[in-house]
Amino acid sequence: MTLPLLSVTLATLLIGTVLTFVAKEKARYVALATSVVFLLEVAALLAAYTVWPGPVNGSPGYANLESYSWIHLSWLSINYTVGVDGISLVMILLTAFLQIATVVYSWEETKEPGAFFGLLMLTCLGCFGVFIALDVLLFFLFWEAVLIPMFFLIGFWGGPRRRYAALKFFVYTHVASIVMLVGLLALVFYSGAKSFDFSAIYVAAHGLSPTVQTFLFLALFFGFGVKFPIVPFHTWLPDAHVEAPTAGSVLLAGLLLKLGAYGLIRWAVEILPIGMSHLTPLLYVVAFASIVWGSVIALAQRDLKRLIAYSSINHMGIVLLAIAVYSQLGLLAAVLLMFAHGVVSALLFMASGSVHHTFGTRDISKLGGITPVAPILATMLMVGSLASLGLPALISFPAEFTALLATWDRLAYWVLIPLVLLVVTAAFYLWMMQRVLFGPQRNIPEKAHDIPWFETAAMGILVALVIVYGILPGFLVNVIVNSPVYGFPGFP
Repeated sequence: MTLPLLSVTLATLLIGTVLTFVAKEKARYVALATSVVFLLEVAALLAAYTVWPGPVNGSPGYANLESYSWIHLSWLSINYTVGVDGISLVMILLTAFLQIATVVYSWEETKEPGAFFGLLMLTCLGCFGVFIALDVLLFFLFWEAVLIPMFFLIGFWGGPRRRYAALKFFVYTHVASIVMLVGLLALVFYSGAKSFDFSAIYVAAHGLSPTVQTFLFLALFFGFGVKFPIVPFHTWLPDAHVEAPTAGSVLLAGLLLKLGAYGLIRWAVEILPIGMSHLTPLLYVVAFASIVWGSVIALAQRDLKRLIAYSSINHMGIVLLAIAVYSQLGLLAAVLLMFAHGVVSALLFMASGSVHHTFGTRDISKLGGITPVAPILATMLMVGSLASLGLPALISFPAEFTALLATWDRLAYWVLIPLVLLVVTAAFYLWMMQRVLFGPQRNIPEKAHDIPWFETAAMGILVALVIVYGILPGFLVNVIVNSPVYGFPGFP
């Protein structure tokens, strides 16, 4: 009998989350132990995944597939169905790395540590569930499970305007979730599928008319797009980032934004290709708007966290553009960039949090010459900034280059829009580094010192990923192509 590794991993996270909540002052140790076990289980999943199973009965196949009857009606079946392919495995690997890095970074959290670390674990549990769920109801339950802990992380541990930011985050994302759920339920019932399982919906959806596919794709695009976030539904993101604690910002940028992109690929692009083809011009417009708006507004920011937040809108706009070109190369680029942005944004938010802890401000105009005082922190911030602007040999370069190449193949000279805006991205990161890291020292507290060991260790993990996957992106590429992105009808 094959070990149900996905269910075992899910149980590990669930038990670890419960124990973390009740461990109180020992919560950090329980969270770290659970995170280490989770990373080892993900490594086992990757080691066992050597080839994509290919089409099975007319729908994409999945590795480690488990399906157990949950709710059975005469006209509909709802099952506990989970499985992975190359796309979800890369996202699960990102979840495992960010979970352990976030726990280590927050090692000295003293304000209700049991609840704090428990909510971090619950957020990662929900993300893992989203990436493995292959049933509509199961997917939605995990999707909603992510919103609740993040709401409390922002609302209780956040900054001065934390309640406003938490409420705005919850309203935007929950309204989008409702629209997404309506779209998924309409997809099930209009297609005539007899089950909520992905495979049953995939096969049944081929019989939908182009008009129905278009309206369903539009609903799903809005539901998933708010989580990207796409312009003009992006205004919740800067407020949430600025007010969230550093750990909350890390998971928000590193994982929660990726849920929107993953959901769009899995539940809309794969199932409704005709609907997507009819709405491709809209996706291009929204993607270009997000790229331009994110870059230009970031250029005007003085708060380090807010600058990184608007930069995230720009990078996720490139992810949407890569999805919209709808090619093997484009989808490969989208997943690569999701992983790269998850790592880089997490590193940058950790660095900005450490700057605030050490120097008492995130205002770029009030900072200067911190490198002699905090050389390790300065190095971490520089590596994250150089990776985000797309420096070769760092993790974002192969992803962004692939996205630009896919855009050129499909849109020719329209690729100049993201290409020019990448120059703007480089400009505001270089300006920020010049002001914060170098030049004359400004507002350096007398007792300022370099970052403690746990912040160094957490950011060190991410710096290692930035360098290793920048030089050797082939590992991620080999995993991603073992999925419906390659070798399955409907993906040109």
